Amino acid sequence: MYLFFSIFLIIILLCFLLNHWRRTHIIQKVCSMPSRERCQLLNKIIHPFGYQYFPCEDVFVSTFDAWQREFGYAYSYDRLAPYFNMVFDSEPVYFNYKNRTWLIEFWKGQYGINTGAEIGIYCADEIVPVHHRKRELFHTVSDEDIPVFSMALYRRSAVGGEELLNLSMSHWWLAGFCMGSFSNPDELYADICIQFPNCDMLCAFTDALIELGYDDCSLRICGSRICFSYQTALTPDSRCFITSLVRQTAQWKNNLFCRIYLLAARPFCSTADRLIYLYFYAPLIFRRCLRLRKIRKHPHHRQKGGAQ
Repeated sequence: MYLFFSIFLIIILLCFLLNHWRRTHIIQKVCSMPSRERCQLLNKIIHPFGYQYFPCEDVFVSTFDAWQREFGYAYSYDRLAPYFNMVFDSEPVYFNYKNRTWLIEFWKGQYGINTGAEIGIYCADEIVPVHHRKRELFHTVSDEDIPVFSMALYRRSAVGGEELLNLSMSHWWLAGFCMGSFSNPDELYADICIQFPNCDMLCAFTDALIELGYDDCSLRICGSRICFSYQTALTPDSRCFITSLVRQTAQWKNNLFCRIYLLAARPFCSTADRLIYLYFYAPLIFRRCLRLRKIRKHPHHRQKGGAQ
């Protein structure tokens, strides 16, 4: 009995020592890599997921050629998001332009272990009646219709607004995520600017914003560029009790997983260092960290009316 117990303790001690040696070796390996090499390796790993790492902001940003572009947008993607641990506020802005219905939507909230925000632009094949918009599949716009999006995301705090990210580029879906940061959607707000291809498109979008409830005095317009603040979504909230419960449960899990991530990668402070460390030390945790926008749209959604 005592011999068995002694052998068991020795095995446990050896496992601990081997794990400690492996962990120390990986930490030294990561620390010895030049910063540029770490960023290049990380971008090579995450590019198939549709993202790239911006070291200057320490955030992940969606790539222009991301696989998500193929699948457009349908209301069901937002409706199902809480079941995939994505809890955000969304503001869809529909407007008619060039004999088609267009959609520019804003999101802000928690995406698993990431605090983030998104802006996307989509269009339908024709004018879509108001009561059919949630059943329509909107396609990603062509390159010539893509505006320049700018957004600065802030989190409210006791001392004011804490800037989390600040991005600006020509894009069909500009998304930024701060890994290891936890927030509730109502703690976040974003300053948004959109440079449209022409003034006609700007006017159609501005009219839709005002119709939605935005104060025209708060809209700053210069040429074909508009800037405004996205604080609280003005789109009517249609959540039921079950959806609210799912959101609360998802946020509890998100907060827990965020703490686990920070604990698992505690030797490092920057996202690139943490993920490269986890890539070598704990591949399962690493793969889970990259679930930024987990809902993968299926090809059958491309059929008109396929997203209900």
